[in-house]
Amino acid sequence: MRRTIRKPIFLAIILLLMLCAEGARAGEWFAVKRVNDGDTVQLVDGRLVRFIGVNSPEIDHEHNTAEPFGFEARARNRELIGTQRIRLEFDIDRFDDYGRLLAYVFLPDGSMVNEKLIQSGLAYCLYKLPNVKYEDRLLRAQREAMQARAGMWREWHEKNRSYVGNRNSRRFHAKSCPEVKRISSRNRIRFNSRWDVFGAGYAPSKECQPDFFK
Repeated sequence: MRRTIRKPIFLAIILLLMLCAEGARAGEWFAVKRVNDGDTVQLVDGRLVRFIGVNSPEIDHEHNTAEPFGFEARARNRELIGTQRIRLEFDIDRFDDYGRLLAYVFLPDGSMVNEKLIQSGLAYCLYKLPNVKYEDRLLRAQREAMQARAGMWREWHEKNRSYVGNRNSRRFHAKSCPEVKRISSRNRIRFNSRWDVFGAGYAPSKECQPDFFK
């Protein structure tokens, strides 16, 4: 004789499954040991966390000098996180080539640190597949920061250059950069100003990156 599940038990099972799904979506909570720079923190267990979808100017390290707004970005990151625990939400790829955790970082009040750094004008969008869950949200924050002239967008000095973007990678190059020749014609897009490039969600390439924020 087939047994039937009583309604209260059935509802309890459904509720448990929903709570489990919500817990998986919510991510995990961690304590931060130190804020390394504008887009990286170290957890108390020693692991490094690189924020997904954003890039902040570099601070000085090894043989490289600090970029404009690099220390301001780190200070803002410290201000946001402070001594609070953070919630890490992951995307498709969990680690980068350096073994760092890749995450969207949330504060106890529900706000996203990645987004707040962009809103402050102290980081810009860094598109990289396959981790693009919040791409639209972060680009919207960047356009709002540009419109408000926040941070690095405050005293913008446009240079008389044209730029070439790669539709596939969402990176852009100075027109004179040798890497431009490697971009296929179908992926190549031209821009007349850096402002337009950033407004479209493209980020500077590593190969021939000039001082974009000076």
